[in-house]
Amino acid sequence: MASLPAQGTIWKIDRFAVHDGPGIRTSLYLKGCPMRCQWCSNPEGQDPAPVLVLHKSRCIDCGLCLEKCEAKALRLKGEPAIIRSKCNLCGACVSVCPTLALQIWGQSYSLPEVYEVLERDRCVYRSSGGGVTLTGGEPFHQSEFLLELLAGCKRRGIHTAVETCGYADEEDFRSALEYVDCLFMDLKHMDETEHRALTGKENDLILNNVRRASSRLLARSKELFVRMVVVPEVNNGRNLSDAARFLSSLPFLVGVELLPYHRYGANKYDLLGRRQPLTQVKEPGAELMEECRGILREKGLPVIS
Repeated sequence: MASLPAQGTIWKIDRFAVHDGPGIRTSLYLKGCPMRCQWCSNPEGQDPAPVLVLHKSRCIDCGLCLEKCEAKALRLKGEPAIIRSKCNLCGACVSVCPTLALQIWGQSYSLPEVYEVLERDRCVYRSSGGGVTLTGGEPFHQSEFLLELLAGCKRRGIHTAVETCGYADEEDFRSALEYVDCLFMDLKHMDETEHRALTGKENDLILNNVRRASSRLLARSKELFVRMVVVPEVNNGRNLSDAARFLSSLPFLVGVELLPYHRYGANKYDLLGRRQPLTQVKEPGAELMEECRGILREKGLPVIS
């Protein structure tokens, strides 16, 4: 009996994106991530399963959702809320909500369904030099789906980019490098103890995969970019100097990009019924960001401004 094609859970599809790779792209946001970075701005991508969210400001207290919810997982008296321990994600409440206050983030896609989405913009990819970018969440959290999708895109002549934290099985990561045209890897913290405290995972696997990507993509004439989110008093200073030494030792690297920590995802934590970490940390100013870039430039690294 032939095996069924891989299914993937995607929470967002951005068509005509102009970041995370050359040209005009389609960005697929895959759900699921093994890490819990305290500065994560996409918490909806952490859980691999679809999730029900409630936009409280949109709720008009019509009561239609209560009538439909057989699990009694909603409360409207006082402040609207989802009783997540009771919710079975049946979607009945979403189907009747007139203001879209209730939504399910995350949908299962088959490979043919994804290819159908991508084929709509093939002419755009061709004229702009674009393609598909797989991001998340962490794409390698759905490794089977990721690898089959990458292989299928290459057969179709679609340029591929992957954005990853690098916390991926070595064999899966090595296999993906055969199909990736452009790879973006995130560095969180160089110190193993601090990395575990800030993300919930150790960093040795990540650093090894960065080295592996640098060697293999050099041999295949592909592109490797490393990104770091600058979180003041958390991962700048000495950590950035350690990162610069590590990155300067790599045989191949197209560019290093420093991204300023921001709180744009704060409202998402509220929608998910969660509390955002690092609420006391300030966003870095332009002067601090330039100081951080200077640390990298001193090591001769190709810094993207």
